[in-house]
Amino acid sequence: MTTIKPMLLTEVENDSILGDDSKWFQIKENGVRALVHIKDHKLVGLRNRADNPILYQFPELREIQFPFQEAILDAEICVFKDDKSVFYGGIDKRRSAPSKKTLEESPATMVVFDALKIDNEALVMKPYSYRYSKILESLKETDNLKVAKNFSSGKELWDKVTQEDLEGVVIKDPKAFYEVGKRSKNYIKLKSYKRCDVNIEKTEPNDKGTKIYGKTIIDGKEIEVTCQLAGIFGVGGDIITIKYLDIYNGKLIQPSKEVIKHK
Repeated sequence: MTTIKPMLLTEVENDSILGDDSKWFQIKENGVRALVHIKDHKLVGLRNRADNPILYQFPELREIQFPFQEAILDAEICVFKDDKSVFYGGIDKRRSAPSKKTLEESPATMVVFDALKIDNEALVMKPYSYRYSKILESLKETDNLKVAKNFSSGKELWDKVTQEDLEGVVIKDPKAFYEVGKRSKNYIKLKSYKRCDVNIEKTEPNDKGTKIYGKTIIDGKEIEVTCQLAGIFGVGGDIITIKYLDIYNGKLIQPSKEVIKHK
């Protein structure tokens, strides 16, 4: 199978782009990125960003019948719980060949958002609006196959993301080509970060920065926090504000490198 590196998103923090009505807006699902290889209408390969084969982790996706003789699609493999794609406690349960219980409790869904090739037509040099139309007109959604939805208003989608505690928004230029193996400035992600004040009890400097131990209050509950941060931060007794994406089992997920120290 030919090695193909997927196009990557550029992350921004300025939400002014949500008001650009020339762009398309999609929910950023919280799953595993994969290039999908189809032959004779069947899924024959899944490759993650590191080009490792991962189809054995998601055997239920082999049941999908595609309308294409051949295709290479770009997708996010997700586990949905209460209509929300969940990483920790969700897709992270699918890191190996699944048991029957895992398949029942954490079934995988493929969310297709782009196409590099469909049948004999190479699509990477076609605008996204055309590539997306080829997906939309061909794929029929099932329990384990979805097509990423476009929203016309970035601000309305952002409100939905923050209210429902989703991961973020992807902003796409419908005129842009697929930039294989590059981090494109035409495809942008805006994540819904949260912030909390952490009272540092102990710090451990290391070659990656500083590991901090402390406590924070989230939703009225005291939570012990342990996380690795780039740089050197504080000593016991300091309070710092950390930006993070989520919290799971007392750990801040994707803590920001930007830290505000309270005087």
